[in-house]
Amino acid sequence: MLKKTLLLLCFGLILFISPAQAQKPHSDLLNEIGVDAGPVSIFGGFIVGTVDFFNALGSSMSHQTYSSRYFGVYNLHYYRQVKPWCQVGAKFTVEGSRITRYTDSLQTAIHSISDDLLFTFMPSVRFTYLNRPWVRLYSGVDVGLGYLFSNIQGFSKDDSKGNKFLPAMNITAFGVNVGKGFYGLFELNAGFDSIVKVGIGARF
Repeated sequence: MLKKTLLLLCFGLILFISPAQAQKPHSDLLNEIGVDAGPVSIFGGFIVGTVDFFNALGSSMSHQTYSSRYFGVYNLHYYRQVKPWCQVGAKFTVEGSRITRYTDSLQTAIHSISDDLLFTFMPSVRFTYLNRPWVRLYSGVDVGLGYLFSNIQGFSKDDSKGNKFLPAMNITAFGVNVGKGFYGLFELNAGFDSIVKVGIGARF
């Protein structure tokens, strides 16, 4: 009976200490800066996907065809550790895509080229739920402003340009940093940041 009681006390002590240890500061390196990249954001994919749909609809009713290409999402971020479980900062992202329309089904004559660039600046908050010397697990929320620039180069008509501002937001469902002074990262996002991305960074 005594052995069982001692085992239960030890187990309870471990459960009590583990969360406290998880919330210790990562280190005295409170600033973090990094760069990362991924294939496409949900928002950018929605824009190009919608254009793809109408292009496919138009192509089915004519001899014109099209091709679409993503250039990826590129990100620069900075964070400051304000609590053992919380970081505040900001991220700047750039995302690009191109849609080329052809006048024939063999894609030998270009009708027009549409280039879209999406820039965002989003203040950000991260919530850390595992904070170890070499590994950090977190989720986050970003809310800010986006700027969409479009340029259409027409080969059978005049060129045109357009731009507009729009609200931008993103949720980091899962993120992991591995490393101390220098680290690698992996994230899963929903919004204006890449759905899946990897990157590197440094703390100071």
